[in-house]
Amino acid sequence: MITAETTLNPHHHREVKKRPKAVIIGLDAATWTLIRPWMAEGGMPNLAKLVNTGVSGRLESIVPPITPPAWTSFMTGKNPGKHGIFHFVETEPGGYAMNYTNATSRRSPTVWKLLNAAGFSVGTMNIPFTYPPETLDGFQISGMDTPSENSPFIHPLSLRKDLEDHVGKMSLDIRYLGAMSTEERRARVLAELEKLDRQWTAVAEYLLETHPQDVMMFVFMSIDTVQHYFWSYMDRSHFLHDSKGEPRFGNAVRRVYERLDAVTGRIIEKLSADTTVFVVSDHGGGPVSDRTLFLNRYLAQLGLLHYHEKGNAVARSVAKKALRGGFSLLRKSLGSRQKRFLAEIFPILRKKAELSYTSFANIDWSRTKAYCSEVLASPPSIWVNLKGVKPAGIVEPAEYKALTDFIIEKLGELKDPRTGKPVIARVYRRDEIFHGPFSCEGADLVLDWWSEDSLFSTKPSFHEDRDKPPVIIREHRPSENSEWGGTHRLNGILIGRGPVLKTAAEIENAQLIDLAPTLLHLLGVPVPEDMDGKVLTSAFRSDFLTAHPVQAGTASGTSGTDLPSGYTDEESAKVEERLQALGYLE
Repeated sequence: MITAETTLNPHHHREVKKRPKAVIIGLDAATWTLIRPWMAEGGMPNLAKLVNTGVSGRLESIVPPITPPAWTSFMTGKNPGKHGIFHFVETEPGGYAMNYTNATSRRSPTVWKLLNAAGFSVGTMNIPFTYPPETLDGFQISGMDTPSENSPFIHPLSLRKDLEDHVGKMSLDIRYLGAMSTEERRARVLAELEKLDRQWTAVAEYLLETHPQDVMMFVFMSIDTVQHYFWSYMDRSHFLHDSKGEPRFGNAVRRVYERLDAVTGRIIEKLSADTTVFVVSDHGGGPVSDRTLFLNRYLAQLGLLHYHEKGNAVARSVAKKALRGGFSLLRKSLGSRQKRFLAEIFPILRKKAELSYTSFANIDWSRTKAYCSEVLASPPSIWVNLKGVKPAGIVEPAEYKALTDFIIEKLGELKDPRTGKPVIARVYRRDEIFHGPFSCEGADLVLDWWSEDSLFSTKPSFHEDRDKPPVIIREHRPSENSEWGGTHRLNGILIGRGPVLKTAAEIENAQLIDLAPTLLHLLGVPVPEDMDGKVLTSAFRSDFLTAHPVQAGTASGTSGTDLPSGYTDEESAKVEERLQALGYLE
């Protein structure tokens, strides 16, 4: 039998073009809570068709559900303790400073490398945390951790010229994203989001036609961005809801979903019926809460965190306020090119402003037992200043358990003043959610901010505000500048359609880490025994499973424990600016 890959005549070496065996479409942050009701109204026809002809279900992300560890867990089939990426930033080994993360921090092999080793070619586009790109048999175009368009983010290099000849110069950023102070700017951001989607669609279609691989993956990021910034326009019960802006922006989120539904349809049109298709999101989305927590302020009130008490504190505080005000003002009013320019010229100024802005510099480490890195917008995680681990650590290992017990107990006492119910429903100890050689790099305590009964945001605490309440309820009125109205939820989406998958079936208990083992099993590759994910056997037809029982393979292992430095200072400035615009950094 002649298959699509068979060489027709060995003497001529003329090969029929490869047909992909599996294609994965990543819709970052897509959530059933929006898709299901829209499908019921007749919207999202392409995803609806996939659901009706394939398998679908909720896809549980990793904890906490943040983009870098989530997509990395997807690619490795492992929890962050085994791959080493926990966040957008990582703590400097043996220090308190934070560095930006990229793929060099990933210390477990990806499913792409495993597929290559098994003889399959792979091509991926725009997956977060794939910069610098892997040298795959196939291609890789890096995602959101690419510092700039000028970085070497496409492997092989020859593909870059090819793409630029056919789809034009690649663009990675949205101007004004972090500076949406007017309706005009909001409209421009939505137009730029659309432009980026069109660019990535053109790239995906071109790659499918001219560089087909056995396994291909295409990721689109715009749902995540539009949910973060436009959720409050469609949600009338939202504390930031803007009824004046609703006629213009109330449909902003849905438009992006419908657009990517159409893109999904276009990609599938290019595939043969025997290609297995998966649509996945790395986490879900939902509204932010009106509850704001100042964690370092609370830790200071509990006597666990201390600030430097220096002379002339008042003058210093006034100067700091001015610098802080200047820094945050500067960020909101400049376009991204100007900010990038400033960041490159004034790295020292930037670092100073940033330190005062996060109040980290004011912490007296010699008297501090626990602290939170409040520069991060979402994940409030608490770190213990442990002796022997941190340079100025004061907590004895013998005291660790009692201290973390005390912190957990005290966090449970923070109540919503309106209902009297706890603000934080759950606190996870590190060893409850991370396991593996790198788990000690994760935070000591992770506070649940993504569950419906545990929603809150955090903001930086400052020394001069240390007597104010640790929990505040935000005023219910539209926001004057660009701030998040939407954030992440634990459950994303999974849809699959293919010749060996069930039809019109719902899958239960699927996790993001299950995709790598499932993909390997689909292609007949043994599943490494050290993957945490499992093969989603409930997605496959029983005749396929009978003929192809799941095989355990040798461990894929982890690489060295040394953390390489991922970026130059200039690249860090660019990444920082993108993360601020996206709202991931305060």
